[in-house]
Amino acid sequence: MNNQINKLIPELRFPEFVNNREWDLKEFSEFIKLDRGSSPRPIQDYLTQDKSGVNWIKIGDTKNSKNSVIYQVEEKITPNGAEKSRRVEKGELILANSMSFGKTYELAIDGCIYDGWFVLRKYENHFHKPFLLQLLNSDFMQNQYKKLSAGGIVQNISSDIVYNSKLFYTKIEEQQKIANCLSSLDELLTAHTDKLETLKIYKKGLMQTFFRKKVKKHLN
Repeated sequence: MNNQINKLIPELRFPEFVNNREWDLKEFSEFIKLDRGSSPRPIQDYLTQDKSGVNWIKIGDTKNSKNSVIYQVEEKITPNGAEKSRRVEKGELILANSMSFGKTYELAIDGCIYDGWFVLRKYENHFHKPFLLQLLNSDFMQNQYKKLSAGGIVQNISSDIVYNSKLFYTKIEEQQKIANCLSSLDELLTAHTDKLETLKIYKKGLMQTFFRKKVKKHLN
């Protein structure tokens, strides 16, 4: 582990923090513990539609996420299958290590994760969770993952690659201020996206009405 601490001052800073100490840049492993998911095998023997089933959180479930939060899943596994997997809880952060690797999501549900995910733990003393989520999904972090994994045959990242990446660190109060700002922008973007989708649906309806051929029936 590299114990060297790099000091830096961000280009943009809220006025109340301008005279505060510099930010730190330290290895991921100094702040966060990773636990890898696991899968019961063969997985098809453990899939279920029963009410007792446990949410089975896969990379594909991110397509319905909003602002990097996963609200629902497409499949469930049996309680027995869950015992052979990695349990996660609502509010935890999970990081993809395959496919769209490097992306981090917050869970709005309880469930289990397979080995395409890491769950992040023991960071609470160092990071405000909304700030950490924004930081981990930034270009700064994504570019590190790509650089550290360059040359690999399969597009995925190991725990070693993640642990060797570096994180910005500052006081919790400044983290909260930054997270509030970025989260507000995310909410604004989501609101405009929802409005745009509504307008698209409205336009589609109008087009179907305008260009539908109306057949008049003539009575003899």
